[in-house]
Amino acid sequence: MSAELLIHPDRIGTKPQEWRGTFKPAELERLEESLADGEGELHYRITAALDRRRRKTLSCIIEGFVFLTCQVSLEAFRHDVSISDHLVLVDREEELPPIGEESDAEDYLVADEPLDIRDLVEDAVLLSLPMVPRKPGLEDTVGGNEAVSRVTPFAALAGLKRKQ
Repeated sequence: MSAELLIHPDRIGTKPQEWRGTFKPAELERLEESLADGEGELHYRITAALDRRRRKTLSCIIEGFVFLTCQVSLEAFRHDVSISDHLVLVDREEELPPIGEESDAEDYLVADEPLDIRDLVEDAVLLSLPMVPRKPGLEDTVGGNEAVSRVTPFAALAGLKRKQ
């Protein structure tokens, strides 16, 4: 772990600190397992500062692309990545808010030791990947030319309601 790729939560103050850089997907071990190959680029900008409520926060912006394997055609395709996360750092698990009180605009992270930027970027990209990768344009076809039937259970319920 390089010292220049570490964020020390105890050193976060009102003056923002910023880290910028680029990772190749092949440099991120856990991410590489989910990809078609190690090609691509992930540009990151992470800013650490105390917010108005004196909480330690990280703003993580990640832009770039990776190559995924389509689960329908088994072909590799380019997948664009665009992530903007806002993290609030806490020292202990006891400081995490109850699940019902969490905001959709921010996530909480227990940071009782220095954070590796490589891990932050890798985690954010892994969480942003589709569970079932599909090459663009294949969403509406199966086996090449047949249209996929998009009947939802709610449409069937609506049909039953109209008959009464």
